[in-house]
Amino acid sequence: MSTAAAPLAQEVVHQLDAVALVHPPPRIVGLHVPADLDNPSASPRDAAFCAIELEDGAFGLSYLLLGDTLRQWMASDNARAGAHPLRGRCPLELARRFATHDGLDRALALACINALTDSAWRRLQYEPPAADNSLGDIALHPDDHLGMIGFFPPLVRQVQATQAELTVVELNDDMVRRQQARFPGVRITTDRSTLAHCNVVVGTSTMLLNDTLDTMLAAAHRALRFAVIGPSAGLWPDALFARGVTLLGGTRIVDGDGFREAMASGASWSGTARKFALSATDWPGWRRLLARRG
Repeated sequence: MSTAAAPLAQEVVHQLDAVALVHPPPRIVGLHVPADLDNPSASPRDAAFCAIELEDGAFGLSYLLLGDTLRQWMASDNARAGAHPLRGRCPLELARRFATHDGLDRALALACINALTDSAWRRLQYEPPAADNSLGDIALHPDDHLGMIGFFPPLVRQVQATQAELTVVELNDDMVRRQQARFPGVRITTDRSTLAHCNVVVGTSTMLLNDTLDTMLAAAHRALRFAVIGPSAGLWPDALFARGVTLLGGTRIVDGDGFREAMASGASWSGTARKFALSATDWPGWRRLLARRG
């Protein structure tokens, strides 16, 4: 697996700046958060998804590694801006905060990055290929050894059905203990060096938020396939492919009205979204794609 020299955030923002010269970014309509996030009586969340919506109907999702931080931010008078936090702001300015070390800034920045990508793809009339399975279109065989970065409980049985070997790498000791109690037959560890034994790796897009992608790629140096999947993986894939990622599996909101209603009511929004999978071998490159209609 190769590793690019420039920081990921720098590459991503540089690309967004170049795209904005051809397609100026629309303003933010609003920030969508789970219905009970600013309810003081609700139990604190370990994590949740938020979404940035732009004026042209584009959406960008991001995972929140925050506990109670976003609820506190939403409750502040300055941040709320009435009932419409971030309305009227430029998403490209917020996207530049992806280079910071603040968890909330990075989460909101990634949501803006994904929204800007969705906006550009809409203007280019580009439809990313639909994903065929929950593993980011990665087919497993009995002789494969899958490294899973970030635990995906619903996928464990899917992996086990293929009889492939499974190793899960987590960053949190408490999470390892909890998941080991739930899945005693699964190898779960915080030791990323175990990825050296895996020929296939699937990692959650949380690696984009906690800035661990490069270290995980380096640890999985024998992996022939390395997928980054999850709702937060809705960005242009070029910087990831340059680093050695072979597949990006993201999520696009295709029913804006339904998504808004689901977020406002606390219902599942999965039916309003479409999963896609981009392969490094088939991706034309952002410059070529932009030139089609630029």
